[in-house]
Amino acid sequence: MTESPRVRRVVTGHDDDGRAVILIDGIAPNAFASEVIPGFGAAVPWLTAYPADHVSDDDPVGPGSATPTFPRAGETVFRIAEFPPDASYPSDAQDRIFDEIDGKAEAAEGARHSGGKHFWFHRTDSLDYAIVLEGEITLLVDDGEATLRAGDVAVQRATSHAWSNRTDRIARVAFVLIGTEPLSADEIAAQRRGIPVESARP
Repeated sequence: MTESPRVRRVVTGHDDDGRAVILIDGIAPNAFASEVIPGFGAAVPWLTAYPADHVSDDDPVGPGSATPTFPRAGETVFRIAEFPPDASYPSDAQDRIFDEIDGKAEAAEGARHSGGKHFWFHRTDSLDYAIVLEGEITLLVDDGEATLRAGDVAVQRATSHAWSNRTDRIARVAFVLIGTEPLSADEIAAQRRGIPVESARP
């Protein structure tokens, strides 16, 4: 059984006099370990709804809290994910992964132009900042790829994409997902050609 990633989180806040304080210093309790893919897991140290809450001491990712896989417009999810080598995934990896993380619709949208070249392809309505913390991972898009190593960053702009670990050890990546208004790849293409979104929608 894979262990959930252990991530220490330090969360700040304010006291009743407006002074900054440390509210939380400990291991993030909202963590996931795959039951079918050894080495695959993630922890969510924080997330925000809209508007972000800077007033209360509520912990949105405390023990037993429900965490969305992908944020809606205006929301954010901060996630640390661990990707095992591609060789660790089962032959039906795409079905197993997206069942576990509740991402079937995102997988279907991501597969439209990828030609089935990798099981991790998906697409979300979000702007994602990815920072490689450990190891090496390759970002695949419909037409192209880039290999990132510790210290490298990627800016994923609502594109169809996949993460491929072609090494023999786990890659650890930090993600900040910022939910954006729904806009399909076809609608983006139409806008690039000067066609209004309303005309591009079926």
